[in-house]
Amino acid sequence: MNEEESTPKDYEFIDTPEHLDQWVGEMRTWLAESPDKRCCLDTEADSLHHYHEKLCLLQVNCAGRYALVDPLAIADVSPLLKLLDDHELWFHGADYDLTMLRRTYDWNPRVIRDTQIAARLLGARQFGLAALVKNAFDLDLCKASQKADWSRRPLPPNMLSYAVDDVRYLLTIAERFVADLKLKGREEWFHESCLSLQEDVAARDKVAREDPWRVQGCGRLHPRGLAILKGMWDWREGIAKERDTPCFKIMSNKQMVAYAEQFEADQTLNPPNGWRPRWKKEFFDIVAAIMASAPADWPQRAKKTKGRLSDTQRDQIDKLCAHREQVAQGLEIEPSLLGSRATMEELVVDGDPASHLMNWQHDLMAGGLEQVLQTAE
Repeated sequence: MNEEESTPKDYEFIDTPEHLDQWVGEMRTWLAESPDKRCCLDTEADSLHHYHEKLCLLQVNCAGRYALVDPLAIADVSPLLKLLDDHELWFHGADYDLTMLRRTYDWNPRVIRDTQIAARLLGARQFGLAALVKNAFDLDLCKASQKADWSRRPLPPNMLSYAVDDVRYLLTIAERFVADLKLKGREEWFHESCLSLQEDVAARDKVAREDPWRVQGCGRLHPRGLAILKGMWDWREGIAKERDTPCFKIMSNKQMVAYAEQFEADQTLNPPNGWRPRWKKEFFDIVAAIMASAPADWPQRAKKTKGRLSDTQRDQIDKLCAHREQVAQGLEIEPSLLGSRATMEELVVDGDPASHLMNWQHDLMAGGLEQVLQTAE
């Protein structure tokens, strides 16, 4: 027996509805009697190992009591979700977790708090969980299981230990961050930023993506290149689904765009080394089919929705970015927290900062915004 297997476990692994109901009942009593009413949640999925991404583990911390819940074995985890909705719920880097929870359970937590957001608002430049744990506890978290296949069962002890550590330290870190945010007068910034993240995830997930094959980098392609890009995309989807493997393991988006550019330049296309004969044949079949097809059937370049910026607008954007950087420097935070350059561009074009900035961002930027946006076009 190795050291990990002999170490007493301070968490419960829950893989039956009966066990989940029992634990949730115990936690309701525990939280009612505990001075600390906060909970933490983290998730593990299998996006690096399977075609259909799915939630594989829910890591929970209820005021210092830990559980690992198996959603592959328990279809209905609503008792747990109801428990978490009754309490302040902390995550670290919640974007992906919220996305997966929404897609799997159609659940958006009632209120969330995010230690990553808190760290950034306090000026941290390294805000990964391992960095925060190292800074707060002088401990080095083992990240060896980060890219493991979480759909495997049974999960080995080292993966279970890794999983529970993702929520073990959050409440202590959260407590320190909340105190520091209050001290700096940034607690409202934090609350609004957490709510904004929730709203962004919900809005993003409702929008059906049109033409998903139009990957990053394809904007510079012409119809001929777009045609082969779409052909490769459709082929890759079929192979990945057939083999139950992530698409990127068949061919990356970057590779496909590079092939499309070579095709446009009339260069010889050779499939990657190591491909099986069937894949090579199908690759050449795609090329031959596109070459034989009519240009009228090729996809067209996406129309730009934004008009061309005027010189005055470009100048306004540059001035806003300079103002943003000056304000951020005084606060010792990253300038992007006050709004990205794309956000500055949108508010110059729309002339309505309130629709693109959170209240706290607008308040901090107000002087520069008013001065720059009043500049005559």
